[in-house]
Amino acid sequence: MKWVVFVLLAANLGLAIFAYVRERIPNPDAQLLRQQINADQVRIVAPRPPPAVPVAAAPVAGTCVQWGSFGAADVPKARAAIDALALGERVRKAEVFVSTSYWVYIPPLKSRSDMERKSNELKERGITKYSPLLETGRWRYSISLGVFRSEESAKKHLAFLREKGVRSAQVGEREQRITRTAFLLRDPTEEHFAQLGSLKASFPGSDVRAVDCPPS
Repeated sequence: MKWVVFVLLAANLGLAIFAYVRERIPNPDAQLLRQQINADQVRIVAPRPPPAVPVAAAPVAGTCVQWGSFGAADVPKARAAIDALALGERVRKAEVFVSTSYWVYIPPLKSRSDMERKSNELKERGITKYSPLLETGRWRYSISLGVFRSEESAKKHLAFLREKGVRSAQVGEREQRITRTAFLLRDPTEEHFAQLGSLKASFPGSDVRAVDCPPS
């Protein structure tokens, strides 16, 4: 009968081992429950958007930018520089009128006697450089107080005259204009403005500015 006792002991030992192992095996339902308990720690990561592709600025419709102006000797060099930008038919050459000088003057007075009286007032204020204009025309009986190559210089002289008490003097363009060449770019982008700005640095005296587009 001893073998029966050994069989029963082996069966009990096997049952005990099974129970022990079963306690150690993870329970799937228990894991799911723990995940639900810690649901506040779960983060949803949104997919990253693809990197943006740089897009050139769109042209500003209906506007033009002018680069210039150039004398006849500088036109070929300027033409070659702007052609290198490969802007195609959007660029056109244009003729512009430029004032060659500015002057400070007293507008035409009513009569010669008024002009002479104003001339005497200038002398009394210590101003001796002036020229009364007597020829027939729109400037008859006006007084020229100086001719200058730039508007800035003319304005400085006007300020000097104002300090002397001359209140009727003005600055104006001389009616002597020359024709020069500029380049017009239609519907420019910001990149075009930057390109023309770099050309400006290579051509002292030129400028880049927005202008009204001429009729097509």
